[in-house]
Amino acid sequence: MKSPRFNAFNPALRKHLQQRLGVWFNQHKRPMPWRNTADPYAIWLSEVMLQQTQVATVMPYYTRFLQQLPDIQALAAAPLEEVLKLWAGLGYYRRAKSLHRTAQIIASTYHGIFPCKYDDILELPGIGRYTAGAVASIAFHEKVPVLDGNVMRVLSRLLLIRENITNSQTQKRLWHIAEALVPRTNPGDFNQAMMELGATICTPTHPRCESCPLNTVCTAQRRHMQNQLPVKQRKAATPHIKMAAVVIDSPQGHLLAQRKAGGLWEHLWEFPAFELPRRNAATASQQLFDLTGLNIKLKRLTTSVTHQLTHRHLEYTIFVGTSKSKRNPRLTADLAGHYESIRWISDLSAVPKSRLTEKISAHSVNRQQKIPTAKPPGPK
Repeated sequence: MKSPRFNAFNPALRKHLQQRLGVWFNQHKRPMPWRNTADPYAIWLSEVMLQQTQVATVMPYYTRFLQQLPDIQALAAAPLEEVLKLWAGLGYYRRAKSLHRTAQIIASTYHGIFPCKYDDILELPGIGRYTAGAVASIAFHEKVPVLDGNVMRVLSRLLLIRENITNSQTQKRLWHIAEALVPRTNPGDFNQAMMELGATICTPTHPRCESCPLNTVCTAQRRHMQNQLPVKQRKAATPHIKMAAVVIDSPQGHLLAQRKAGGLWEHLWEFPAFELPRRNAATASQQLFDLTGLNIKLKRLTTSVTHQLTHRHLEYTIFVGTSKSKRNPRLTADLAGHYESIRWISDLSAVPKSRLTEKISAHSVNRQQKIPTAKPPGPK
């Protein structure tokens, strides 16, 4: 006889799940600084940082960010460049920009006090249903659900949901189930427990079902289907994009360009990069002259730098050079499509940069002293 599916709307089963999960969470939850506070600002910051980012990566950024900007008023008053600099390396930089803008709205509209109701939190820019639910339930004990990738995975296995979880109707169903499961008492702990279970036990591959507190009510586990769930839409092939990055040293510093708003790495500074039909030093030198007006002999480094984004794989060939001229670069129309400014920066640590730029810097800046000086190429 087949085991029946778990029914999330059965009061007795729901209470059993809540109790088992609560005991497990109290015994096995990982120590995290945002779990030691009821400050909605600190909880909100952690949730924004944790979106599509591993806990281990977030930890030092979270600590440093709170040390520099300990409350909403401090974040609202800080220049955007300071916020981006504190965020640099975490990726998804629009999150930082949205965080800053939302803090300014809370400072002006709510007098610096984080709104305590789910509906009010949801009205803030850059805060979606998941983040609003997390802050409202954890900081203010409001009975509202959360639904992230971890929770969707737990629910799809628990209830043997075979529909594509990226489908809007399936997600609507999952939200409905998650809402039904949240207890009135300690809803924040329950939501954190569901996320923790997905992150540490009910993992995407090789779930540790033998250690799961819910294995007696998990339909997928009893039918040996846990590795087949959840069902997701097959991802398209990730495009491989090849670029050239130029690292120029001069008496005035290094040549950096600032990304335009609204695109990838907005407002961050980077070594100028462009597509190159033939990736040799002579072609790169000519391209640099055409784009900036700088006549500099470049040398190609033997190692390249790769960087993985959500929807693309980037590979950068690095060209380095030295300029003794004090001439300022010009921002041509071709460069202006991606950059809003280009200039010499004397202190690389003074401007916000992406992790990719840090990688390129580590590969190139310390090698520039070995480049022989020679007459730079002229215009075509």
